[in-house]
Order: sequence, then structure tokens, then C-alpha cells
Amino acid sequence: GVAYLERTVRRLLALTGVKPEVLACDLHPRFNSTLLARKHAEEFGCQLVQVQHHYAHALSLMAEQGLEEIVAVVCDGFGYGADGKAWGGEVLYCSPAGWERLAHLEEQPMIGGDLAALYPLRMAYGMLARAGFEEAEEWLKSKAEMLPHGKQEAEVVAKMFRQNRFTATTSTGRVLDAAAAILGLCYRRTYEGEPAMKLEAAASRGRKTLNLKPEISGRILKTSNVARALVENHGRHRVEDLAYTVEEYLAEGLAELACAEAEKLGVKAVGFTGGVAFNHHIASAFRRLVEGRGFKLYVNLMVPPGDGGLSLGQAFKAGLEG
Repeated sequence: GVAYLERTVRRLLALTGVKPEVLACDLHPRFNSTLLARKHAEEFGCQLVQVQHHYAHALSLMAEQGLEEIVAVVCDGFGYGADGKAWGGEVLYCSPAGWERLAHLEEQPMIGGDLAALYPLRMAYGMLARAGFEEAEEWLKSKAEMLPHGKQEAEVVAKMFRQNRFTATTSTGRVLDAAAAILGLCYRRTYEGEPAMKLEAAASRGRKTLNLKPEISGRILKTSNVARALVENHGRHRVEDLAYTVEEYLAEGLAELACAEAEKLGVKAVGFTGGVAFNHHIASAFRRLVEGRGFKLYVNLMVPPGDGGLSLGQAFKAGLEG
């Protein structure tokens, strides 16, 4: 917990004899790391630099590859957005000086907050309801035995959607989770990334049998249509082929957004990072599409694209600000 983190920081400071001049942390106001960074900044009388989560991912890639600017696609499960919402499917223009959100995935209901990450049927229902799928509630009730509190929970989830009692997210990870639930691959997450990993495993044995073209409107890639297409085609196509189609759809749509924005800005470098960059199929499809448009694609090679590489981006920004 926080006590262990604080002991570790103090131990390292004592061992190295370093007195910090600038500290970096996430933008989230309630993260334990943010609270600890604020405490230490006050204690040491040093500057505190807060770095938005997805910008930090992009900066880690820029620092590793020595880039001055990039249009970065940053996809993961969660990062605190500049608007206070849950982000995770972002197209950003980034330079050491700052960043701009250019495009993103469609916002989807995250009914029950973190419970929607633990039980991806909640996420799937929210996406189906957002898509205007009339049988969404009946579909959820048909899967009720997969929810901890059965039919009663399904009814509560549907009621929360009708009453707009949910947070919204642009998370790529949550879309992959929802797809895994719809396809019957995972109904409860028992370890980090489980639904998305099971979807990837199925997709590795699939091929594109469903022609689902990316729907982009106002710099937003729609994802509600994906959930609906999966439900309507479940049984007509192999699960593996539908899993492949979902991942291909996301790669195609995000590549289209990134390349279009890079062309407008005259930026030659396009990047792909965040935890979803570990997904071999999405990453390789994204590379094929971006390089096919004549752009140079940059990915993390020495630093993890997930949160394991986040501190490099934060430190890079702190070094520039300090």
C-alpha cells in the first residue's frame, strides 16, 4: 500500500543521497501516488509536475525513440482524462511542450463503475443499449446466471442505464472486455486483462468473415455498432472469426483516425502505445495499415508500452519542466 511505497521512496533517497528538485505523478487527484507526490513536494519544497496518463504513455515512446513530435494512438483500460472522465482509446498530438486530444473512441456506459471491468456483461449491455438494440435487456437477463446476483442484478443494471446513472469511458480495454462477454469467452475478470486476453487468443485462430467497416463521425470511432454486430452474428459465424473482426475493426478505425490527423498536421511519425499495444493482432494490423498510408510507425521496443513504462514519460516531462 501507500506505507510501503513511502518507505521505498525514502529508502531509495537515503541510499542515493538525492534531494529531489522536481517530482512527477499522474493527473488523477485521488491516486495514492498523486497524494504521496504532493506530500513529498511540500516536504522537500520542490516542484510537482502532473502528467496526463495517455500523454505520459506517448512521452515514454518519444523519449525512447528520440522524437520531437508524434500523432500517438494510446489504447488501454483506464487513464484519468483531462475532462475528469475515464479515457483509454485516444489519438493525441504530442510534443515535449504539450499535447492535444485529436480523436477518440465513442464514449460507452460503464454501469457500476469498476464493477463493469470485473463483470464485462455490464459493459456489453451498456454498449448494446447505447446502440439502440431493443432486446438488450432481455439479452442481459438471458445471461443473468453469469452475474453475482442473477436476474435482480440484470434488472438493476438496466434501470441504471435508463436513469443515466453511470460514468462514461472511451476505453479500448472495456470494448474488448465487452466483446469477450458477448462471445461467451469471459464473464468475470479474475486477473488483470483476462477478458481481452481470452478474446486475443480466440482471434489468433480466426479470420475476417464479417465485413464490418469502421464508422467514424466527428473524429469519433463508433463502437456501439460492434457490440450489436456481435450479438446479431453470434451463431452465424465462428467465435474466433468474430473475435478477429472486433480487433481488426479497432485497428482499422484507429489507424484511419491517426493517419487523417497526421496528414492534416503534417506530422510524419505515428505511434501506438498503451497496454493494448501488447495485443499482437491489433498491433500488427495497425502497423500494416499505417505503413500502407506512407507513415513511419513507432512502437515501444525497450520500454513496456503498458503502465510499466509510464514513469519514463512522467520523468521525461518533469525533466523538461524542472
